[in-house]
Amino acid sequence: MTTVLEWTGKAAAFDLGRRLVDGAPEREGHLGDGRPHLRDVDGTAHVPDPHENLLVVGDNLPALMALLATHRRQVKVVYIDPPYNTGNAHTYKDHGHDHASWLSFMTPRLLLARELMREDGVLFLHLDDKESAWAQLLGHEIFGEDNSLGTLIHQRAKGGGNARSFVRGHDYVHVWARDANQVGPFLTEKKSPAKLEVINGRRMLVETDVLRAGFGRYARGSERRLMYEDIVAVKGEGKLAEVDAKLESGEYILRSWGTEGKHAVVRVTPAEKASSKLYSIIKALGGQNDLEPLGLAGVFSYPKPVELVKALVASQTFFDSDAIVLDFFAGSGTTAQAVMAANERDQGSRSFVLVQTPEPLRSKTARAVVTAAGGGVEFPTISELTAERIRRAADVHSPGLTFTQLEVVDGE
Repeated sequence: MTTVLEWTGKAAAFDLGRRLVDGAPEREGHLGDGRPHLRDVDGTAHVPDPHENLLVVGDNLPALMALLATHRRQVKVVYIDPPYNTGNAHTYKDHGHDHASWLSFMTPRLLLARELMREDGVLFLHLDDKESAWAQLLGHEIFGEDNSLGTLIHQRAKGGGNARSFVRGHDYVHVWARDANQVGPFLTEKKSPAKLEVINGRRMLVETDVLRAGFGRYARGSERRLMYEDIVAVKGEGKLAEVDAKLESGEYILRSWGTEGKHAVVRVTPAEKASSKLYSIIKALGGQNDLEPLGLAGVFSYPKPVELVKALVASQTFFDSDAIVLDFFAGSGTTAQAVMAANERDQGSRSFVLVQTPEPLRSKTARAVVTAAGGGVEFPTISELTAERIRRAADVHSPGLTFTQLEVVDGE
């Protein structure tokens, strides 16, 4: 049985979203009489390349609509950490602080995000338990319940001894696909008994017991590996031909083993290609720790950990190193840094598209930070912080990386 979510304003929210997806201008609302478009900071129109790193400054509703012109069906991963509906002020014009307003706020944005996604694209929706149940039902309606891929748990804290009932140390990451049948497994770097070695100048995962004489338990001290010289006697000529083919391709190598002059068959895998399935609980603490090395400590209250977003991005782009990643609630810019870190792992060329409003930075701990040159730099808006973080993160992860900062023009 499919549960249908109902709220006051639902029909209008879906109607708006569908019209925006279809490209019809909104004549009565805040989108104006024309289609939103993007322009450079000097005011000239800019049509971005889909693989161009972008920071779009403005309301994300017209921004997403503007991106349809160049990014429709191009985005592999969407990661969003939307307002948690806690009552804190946000500048989005159509955002309230009750369930109905939050759902109406999210509906057209999720419909536009779905339209931007590739057929094998996935969306990660990160939020706490206040809107989790509502968001899950909304996502089922927009993407289809059959395209729900489940929920991941982000363990974000350990402490909280003063909690009223119990320590709330986790958030939720709901995951949907545009088409679940086209989405591959969620992968992470392989952690196994195998060890990393540098072979011919390259980091390789080395597995020495891929070929065994038999199955089941082995007596302590007995050799379970099947030596190359014994393959024919134990497994036959066919197995030897299979192993020889992998030796020829470089997937296997031979390594001297034991005292009898024989050789173990060893599988070697480039470290950046060694993968295993992602576990549903991801431990990633302290996004503030990511800002400190960039000289931005204390400027943003609750940044998401780079390690978390990197794990999510990499899980669906492990073998897709030129994928496009979209975050239209960019905040401090964690997603851009996570994409850079993912590229650093495998020398990839993933690109990011961030959208952030020029919202005043209201954090109580926001303050001037000191640049390497010794001058004070203040960030009156979050989008200015986002841009500066991208620049500083690039110095660490991807020297020479460029990104284009654009403004969204709301239907002029």
